[in-house]
Amino acid sequence: MGKVWIIILVSVLLLMFFPDKCISMTRSNFTDQSALLAFKAHITIDPPNILAHNWSSKTSFCDWIGISCSLRTIPPQLRNLSFPQFLNISNNSFHGYLPSEIGNLHALKSIDVQANNFTGLIPESIGNLRNVQLVTLATNSLTGTQHIPFR
Repeated sequence: MGKVWIIILVSVLLLMFFPDKCISMTRSNFTDQSALLAFKAHITIDPPNILAHNWSSKTSFCDWIGISCSLRTIPPQLRNLSFPQFLNISNNSFHGYLPSEIGNLHALKSIDVQANNFTGLIPESIGNLRNVQLVTLATNSLTGTQHIPFR
């Protein structure tokens, strides 16, 4: 039980001192706000009452301590994932480009990024994925070849 209290204390301290590093979301997502309020409901100790006084449905969750809202993009650090087999980030309002590092996720069997706002070229590195069986890029503004040569 002591480990739980340490995790909660560390989480609250992170929220207090590094709010911009904790969570990043878009501005108008009721689902995200509901999830955060459900998370808050499970926190039993909040000594400085940060969550009790700040995390409220009366204010935008983008203004809560520990929450940072911005356009959603996929970071190049995607390559740091260990052996994911399925990548489904469809219908998430992501913006920007698909990083070429996606081609480094060699265990991927399925990539679904449809219904976002991606722009730019389809990364040729997707062709490096030998295990991939399904690639869904629809409903974006991606350009490039419609035939990806898998190696």
